[in-house]
Amino acid sequence: MNADTRASVSIVRCESYEATKLCEAVAKVANEGDMPSVSGKTILLKPNILSDSSPEDCITTNPEFVRATIKFLKDCGAKEIHVGDSPGLHSPTFEGRRCGIKDVCDEEGAIWEDFTKNPVEKAIKGTGKVLPMAAVIDKVDMVFSLCKFKTHQLMYTTGAVKNLFGTIPGLHKSACHVKCPNRESFAKLIVGIYETVKPAFCLMDAVIGMEGSGPANGTPRSINLVMGSTNGIAMDWAQAVIMGYDPKQIPIIKEAARRHILPTGIDYPLLKADAVVVPDFQRIPIRKKTQFIRTLILPFFTRGVQKRLQRKEPRPLFDHSKCIHCLRCVNICPAKALTLSDGTIASDASVEGRAKHITADYSKCIRCYCCHEVCPVNAITIEGKEK
Repeated sequence: MNADTRASVSIVRCESYEATKLCEAVAKVANEGDMPSVSGKTILLKPNILSDSSPEDCITTNPEFVRATIKFLKDCGAKEIHVGDSPGLHSPTFEGRRCGIKDVCDEEGAIWEDFTKNPVEKAIKGTGKVLPMAAVIDKVDMVFSLCKFKTHQLMYTTGAVKNLFGTIPGLHKSACHVKCPNRESFAKLIVGIYETVKPAFCLMDAVIGMEGSGPANGTPRSINLVMGSTNGIAMDWAQAVIMGYDPKQIPIIKEAARRHILPTGIDYPLLKADAVVVPDFQRIPIRKKTQFIRTLILPFFTRGVQKRLQRKEPRPLFDHSKCIHCLRCVNICPAKALTLSDGTIASDASVEGRAKHITADYSKCIRCYCCHEVCPVNAITIEGKEK
């Protein structure tokens, strides 16, 4: 895509995950959104499975949304359909059972993919980085991003583009946060992955989304929409509008603009994004910092100064009364900033070594908020309100 290209995003109403309504909505946005022909093609569907959570938690792409997509693609003549994701803390045997997606695969004849099996090294476009990526990407004809309408503590929104971060297997994603420790560098990586994977089509489950402290500990919110586009950046722009954001303030959109891959305009063949804005949607407040400081001054500071500036970002706070000592936060922390109360370093933690509370070393914390994402009991909040 180049700078003089327009994009199209199709949006329809869909008020439930009832099979008939959902299948009709998926078919309509695919047809109106110029989905390419899938006849005779092998396709990988990449849903958002941040954790193997119940569909009622609205953390993952709903399994019925995945089912409707599989059925539609089969009706369109798809040869073979693969489905996969790789949450950061799950074992290589992860199959997405609790979220219901693996059962849908079994019932609909789709093939579940283990992203951790023999990943391939790929150069991530525009970043200078080489990262392991799910090998199945090279074995299919098309990749579809099946994302979920949610807020995101670091990126403010998570949609079609951010969803593809899941093609990086397991805990390799945590290491990415160390290499890309702020919003701008992480957005550069995410857009690089998007340009490397090159999804053929994007479908967004916005029937019930998440507002507030997403992407895992927010509140389910009825959005009553299904969205489709060949252009993930345009879809994320539309999502930001519907949430009530200025899309130009979203780090992924800003990075797309920097790369000159932001569409010059978006056509809405069905509903327009500004006509379906969700009233009183609980957004992650944008943290305002001038582009001048970010791009012209900060790179010349010493690493120590950069870290001190970074520590001004809101901190994760731990509610010990809610903590169940599952150690997910401890194990996923890429900066090894979390310790058990007995002083054990995060990477050395074990189930047997459960402590009464978690201690954070904020001088090491890189504010990636991975701990917040994986907490199953909402025991981690983000300090104060961003300004």
